[in-house]
Amino acid sequence: MSLLVFGHKNPDTDSICSSVSLAYLKRQLGQDATAYALGEIRKEAKYALDYFKVDPPQILNNVKVQVKDLSYSKVSPLTPKASVLEAYNLMDQKDVKTLPVVSEEDEFIGIVTMKEVAKSLLNQHFTSVHTSLSNICKNLSGSLLVNCDEEVNGRVVTLSFDMQTLKDILKQGDIVIVGDRFDTIEYAINTKVKVLILTGKTEISDSLLNLAKENGVSVISVDCDTYKASNLINQCNFLESILTKENLIVFNENDYVDDVKEVMLNHNFRFYPIVDKGNKFLGLVSKGHLLNPTRKNVVLVDHNEYAQSADGIEQANIVEVIDHHKLGGISTDVPLSFRIMPVGCSCTVIYNMYKENNVEVPYEIAGLLLSAILSDTLLFKSPTTTELDKKACEELSKIAKVDMEKYAMDMFKCGTSLDEFSIEQIVNMDFKEFNMSGKRVGIGQVFTLDIDSIFAKKDEFLSYINSTDYDMLILAITDIIKEGSYLIYKAPDNVISSAFNVDASQGVFAEGVVSRKKQLVPNLTTAVKNM
Repeated sequence: MSLLVFGHKNPDTDSICSSVSLAYLKRQLGQDATAYALGEIRKEAKYALDYFKVDPPQILNNVKVQVKDLSYSKVSPLTPKASVLEAYNLMDQKDVKTLPVVSEEDEFIGIVTMKEVAKSLLNQHFTSVHTSLSNICKNLSGSLLVNCDEEVNGRVVTLSFDMQTLKDILKQGDIVIVGDRFDTIEYAINTKVKVLILTGKTEISDSLLNLAKENGVSVISVDCDTYKASNLINQCNFLESILTKENLIVFNENDYVDDVKEVMLNHNFRFYPIVDKGNKFLGLVSKGHLLNPTRKNVVLVDHNEYAQSADGIEQANIVEVIDHHKLGGISTDVPLSFRIMPVGCSCTVIYNMYKENNVEVPYEIAGLLLSAILSDTLLFKSPTTTELDKKACEELSKIAKVDMEKYAMDMFKCGTSLDEFSIEQIVNMDFKEFNMSGKRVGIGQVFTLDIDSIFAKKDEFLSYINSTDYDMLILAITDIIKEGSYLIYKAPDNVISSAFNVDASQGVFAEGVVSRKKQLVPNLTTAVKNM
């Protein structure tokens, strides 16, 4: 079972490091797990990844069900040079009405349907055939006696006439079907027909075979009689003669099933081809394949709320949650592993999982786990810090071979520089949405050592915050050194005053308020409820 491991949207250091660390642990335990990020990786997390030389996780846009998640039909394709009869036999064998056609490089070209096959079979004798000697031999159970030109394109003539009539009818380049009429055979060879098909296992002399070579006449001996051969020859035509290339609806394996459903509702095709990004054919999908799609198996870290998770999370199969926040209302159809601990960081939980499973923590993973715990606990200054967090950091710092305080301050300095970000980016950098007594409340939080750069643009921040459609929005600018947060907000002053015991004003400093989980969210929830 393949697992997608990711943290919340607007991922912080804990979300990134816990995803990478848990995915590594899963792989050591024999599971196929890959870490992802639900957004751009911020400077602090990038600092940790670069310092410990770990590749960043790929960005995951959503976990919606895609065409590649479906159990679609894996049908062997044919090439344009296959015969119509070969297509018919394959359709009959596989009980399908549509076959894909691909190039020699396996690129999708078009489709052949039973309807087009049936129409081609209605063609009568004396028609032109474009095929190959190989197709004729395969479809008529023949043996190639003389091979002058593999590709065959000409008029089909069944010879059962007297010599005079034959002279009036037969032309150079014809495809001739004939039994043991040796005078007719010799005349056909001298006329330089394209192909001579000898029915009923007719054997001819070496002199006639040599004459055929001299005149460029290919000779095939077939088991069937003249009547059967004349009926089957048209079915030896190349598939390209009945190939449908135009007005096709083709799906890419990365297309979303929701979009595929909309297309299928407006069309009534039996099957639709599926290709990859290189236009390589993969299979055929029908409406029936959409009924029970295979959901992506996901593991959530550092969050357990739909609003904070990947788009399309309702379509995914959540198999595990590792978190350190309050319960967020996620529900599932089947049982899952759900682990939440009241600690300062998800990576503390994951580190203990390493120990529980007796899996050695390598240097680079120890560095990521340490980075996340130091970040989430603000170097143990956050009220969410527990003894488990401190103990984990002590042990991990030895494996990672770093001085905790110096490393943490270097990481904070790199991560808290906001010069390159816009007002909107800063507000949404670490942003989460909550429902408080029916009010839609957004809380953004940034940690920075350069408070002055924020307050130089306070009016711009306030203008953007007031322009949002949230009932309330609070931006907490957390000062790690002063151990408190400055608040810029869209909310009634009495709510801010009640929540943080301050004289409400834009930019007010809330002493000791550094944790969204333990202070911002519960304090605001109570204040909104009592407003």
